Amino acid sequence: MKIDYICPNLYRVQIPFEDIYTSVYVVRTQKSTAIIDSGADASDADRHILPAMQQLIIAPDNVCCLLLTHAHGDHAGGLNRLAAHFPQALIYASFPIDLPRYNPLHDNEILMQDLKVISLPGHVDHSVGFLHLPSGTLLSGDCLQLKGIGKYRKNIADRDAYENSVHKLLNMNLNRIIAAHEFDPLGSVADGRQAVRLYL
Repeated sequence: MKIDYICPNLYRVQIPFEDIYTSVYVVRTQKSTAIIDSGADASDADRHILPAMQQLIIAPDNVCCLLLTHAHGDHAGGLNRLAAHFPQALIYASFPIDLPRYNPLHDNEILMQDLKVISLPGHVDHSVGFLHLPSGTLLSGDCLQLKGIGKYRKNIADRDAYENSVHKLLNMNLNRIIAAHEFDPLGSVADGRQAVRLYL
């Protein structure tokens, strides 16, 4: 596990996955905390996510919501374990989930006052990113990946939708992009508006 400090109140936890890593994002506000994505399984939650929350000194009852960027296993596989550990947290996703406390996500929805849902189909039809409004940081999950990563090459279900999502982001004033993996040749971080434009 590695915890990346992105900017005030925003962190990325890198979790080993096969020969790469997957990411979980932690977003804090003055009153509460959100966890975005859940690792691949319950052991990821137990061995990486929950210890990261302790390291960041986040009390379990401070976590108000669990959010998912999409349904793939390396992002959603640990959800049941996190839901059990944070019984007060609401669960948000852009696809149906058979769990109590589930709420559907909608494009441009604002959560916790600091997070804006951005619908970015292409990788899959329900892919979403989360825009951290105070910093202008897009937490893009797998929404932007160009050539993919490792054995997962050009993992784009709908090329036209993907290109539309990229153009949608080009028309936004983003200061930073943080992806879930080290995509080829993009990497996982674009910091600054010029870097963001080059990334897109």
